[in-house]
Amino acid sequence: MRLLQRAAWAAVLAGAVTTACTPWGSTPWYAGWRGAAGAAAVAALAGPVSVALGESPRSGSVAGALFRSALLALMLCVFAGGFAFSLSGWFHQHDRDVHATLRVSAAVTGCHDSGDTSTECTYHWTADGHEYRADEGADEQWPDGHRVGVRIDPVHPQRAPVTGGGYWPLWIMVAVGGLGTPFILCAWCLLEEPTE
Repeated sequence: MRLLQRAAWAAVLAGAVTTACTPWGSTPWYAGWRGAAGAAAVAALAGPVSVALGESPRSGSVAGALFRSALLALMLCVFAGGFAFSLSGWFHQHDRDVHATLRVSAAVTGCHDSGDTSTECTYHWTADGHEYRADEGADEQWPDGHRVGVRIDPVHPQRAPVTGGGYWPLWIMVAVGGLGTPFILCAWCLLEEPTE
């Protein structure tokens, strides 16, 4: 069971790396999420199954082992998932920045609080005689009709415009996830070590 659990940990990390390094919303991106979630479930169940089968020398009940494994699996998913999501998000935002080389004027409508500290608005712009629109974050709640300069991808003008370039929240999540993931794995490994 310990070998299965460690293989599941490795699969969680492989899924997180796959998600972090593949294009946002692609088939491998979703496969990475599904694989990591399934592996985390296997890792969480390996501990209590080991106790139930009498393979674990660590004293305790099956319920206690299940709770410990489930808690550690949840923490691993939070840290590894946060790392994968934020790094993938950075790659996605950076790719948008690189390709958004055409500056256009966009009319803003429907600005509202998006539930946290950010504001979301609907941007309307014209490119090559066609009108486009997208909901994106904004620096402030502008009145309807306010015009702002945005950058779009001239090859794909229908894609959402780039309205800013601040990556620091993503980098904070990358750092927290990158440091928290090995910490949780070490803690899990120590907690699952046999006692003398």
